[in-house]
Amino acid sequence: MRPGWTEAVARTAGPRYRAIVGAVEIALRTGALRPGDRLPPQRDLAAWLALNIGTVGRAYAEMQATGLARGEVGRGTFLNPMQEPDGPSSLRGQSPRRTFIDLSHNFPAHAMRHPALELIRPEFEGACDIGTLLASQVDIGLPAHRLIAARWLGRFGIAAEPDAVLITCGGQHGLLLALMALTRPGDAVLAEELAFYGLKSAAGMLGRALVGVRMDREGIVPDYLDVVCRRTGAKVLVCTPTLHNPTTATMSDDRRRQVADVCARHDVLIVEDDVYGFLGDPPLRPLAALAPDRVVHISSLSKLAGPGLRIGFLRVPRPLIDAFGIAMRASTLMASPFTADWATRLLASPRIDRIVAAMRAETQARQALVAALLPAQAVMAHPNAYYVCLKLRNGWSAEAYTQAAEARGVGVTPLSLFEVSSTHPSDAVRICVNAAPDRETLRGALETLTTLLDSGGPPTVRFRAAV
Repeated sequence: MRPGWTEAVARTAGPRYRAIVGAVEIALRTGALRPGDRLPPQRDLAAWLALNIGTVGRAYAEMQATGLARGEVGRGTFLNPMQEPDGPSSLRGQSPRRTFIDLSHNFPAHAMRHPALELIRPEFEGACDIGTLLASQVDIGLPAHRLIAARWLGRFGIAAEPDAVLITCGGQHGLLLALMALTRPGDAVLAEELAFYGLKSAAGMLGRALVGVRMDREGIVPDYLDVVCRRTGAKVLVCTPTLHNPTTATMSDDRRRQVADVCARHDVLIVEDDVYGFLGDPPLRPLAALAPDRVVHISSLSKLAGPGLRIGFLRVPRPLIDAFGIAMRASTLMASPFTADWATRLLASPRIDRIVAAMRAETQARQALVAALLPAQAVMAHPNAYYVCLKLRNGWSAEAYTQAAEARGVGVTPLSLFEVSSTHPSDAVRICVNAAPDRETLRGALETLTTLLDSGGPPTVRFRAAV
């Protein structure tokens, strides 16, 4: 009998071999096919679809080349579990197209045109003690670097002694260390129902199961958090209280207290991803300032100076220091003392306030363009956020819109990359406004995206874009 999933092939646009692959992907996501199922013989599928066997053979070869299926001699072709993308395609190192405006990146304005570049450069050009840095091997970071990091955190109300601060290889490394130090394989870890894809990737690699907690415009909803804590028994929550990525949701001080109180009742440790905290004007009090004995605080310089500066800071409650030291030695041994020296020199500079002010001003100017060009009712935004969340309409799915935008020279990120579960799939995309090299380029990209949104989605079934 002809399998029902093959009906989607005729309704899928594009080359026939790709339509077959797309139909298989759809069937795997809907449960019509499962990993381990055998695909029909190529000759049978070709007859059912009125295609030549070469086209079907190309589809099967494509699925085997991408790992979607495997061929077994004498037995046939069998499906493997799908490998979901773990981030925008731009993170995987392709050569960028000259005319492509990649708004899928989330970092300060393009590094070569950073609004504070002239203020940052002098700090990187000063002399350093190369001999000492070359000879250094301290897992949690050199004392001088940790002292400057502790003073920086103190600006945001976080009381941190230098020996409670670890130097990390950026914010992502901080998330990895927290999962390694605080959980074990098989443990459930709580997170927002839309969570940073880097956290999803780290949890998956370590065998930790993320459990999503319902959100509203202020982030995690305390009542839902209370229910999930009771039902799962999870002992770790990872959250982003300020400028949540991708929704821009920001917790009020009252909401932060409620979340901290729920976690205290259930003896849940909080991992606070606060890489955007410096953008607040004025900054909101971090959870680490409200509940210092229960919060691991993660910060980074990637969102301030650029992604190439792979340095971050962990403020850790004292009883957990040893566990984090073990995780540090098991991952990278230590962060580079050279890079840490540059980073902390920047933080200690009298120019740092001007750099932060420049970043806020540039971001606010770009968000003003968003407000002027994108439909207000479809946008979740914040004046100090590097991104906006665009709710789609007119029949667009997130994957189809992402694919169509890329074809028109603009990169965006579907919210499916952030979904902890697919119970409530999001037909929305993230647009990173600071990724454009300048405001006029951003204006053109936003105009393209608005025109595309108004044009309406395609009537045909689209397979998930490989983003």
